[in-house]
Amino acid sequence: MPKKRVSSGVDGLDDLLAGGYVEGRSTLLAGGPGTGKSILTWHFLFDGIEKGEKGILVSLDQTEEMITEDMTDFGWDPEASLKSGDLTILSGNLRLVPTETSYEYVINFEHPLLSEQKFTVPRLAELVRKKATDVEAKRVVIDGLGPLLELAGNRSEIRQLVYGFIREIADGSNTILLTHELKASKTAQNDEMPFFICDGVLELDTHHSSGDYIRTMRIIKMRGANHVMRRVIFKIGDQGIVAFPDARIQD
Repeated sequence: MPKKRVSSGVDGLDDLLAGGYVEGRSTLLAGGPGTGKSILTWHFLFDGIEKGEKGILVSLDQTEEMITEDMTDFGWDPEASLKSGDLTILSGNLRLVPTETSYEYVINFEHPLLSEQKFTVPRLAELVRKKATDVEAKRVVIDGLGPLLELAGNRSEIRQLVYGFIREIADGSNTILLTHELKASKTAQNDEMPFFICDGVLELDTHHSSGDYIRTMRIIKMRGANHVMRRVIFKIGDQGIVAFPDARIQD
């Protein structure tokens, strides 16, 4: 049986994905700063809302106010979606606080019931899974794996804990997008562990062509599904992202 697909909400990208992300699985959006990772997740969430599917956005490096302001700039109406319950935003920040013997990470969520609570990776996964179940969310976004990698502790724990985090929030009925910021320099140290943990990986980058820089995306993998592998041009405009599958990149 062919796998069911969930639309990305982006013109042109669904063509590359043979219809969309694979339903019930996880896809990583990886790229350097400012490459459009968050905007891609907003397309995904609001496409679902238009189709009657509720969504959850988890961010550990931006406030809800910042997120909704930026969404509004691209023509979406997050306030209406939040008010109706179609969209849930869990936003907070990761802080390093001293203890008697060393330091520990604490996530400070904006929600008063979650403020100043200590969150491990498994406990954060439990929170997201419970919220997704409560609101019957079909689309879940974790915008920024960086803070989670910090919570995971030493490198030997990262694969097990982040893999467990993804599997904990994936119940087969929801489709998950995660973003991960790659280092700007190709020679910089960077943890690419999430590439191997997620079911799919879409990499965003910039490419020098004809004396200018263009934005590109490439599907590195999509486990168990057909997809286009070549690098494709995309643009970010007032209405968000548009991909151009038929455009050719000049070397």
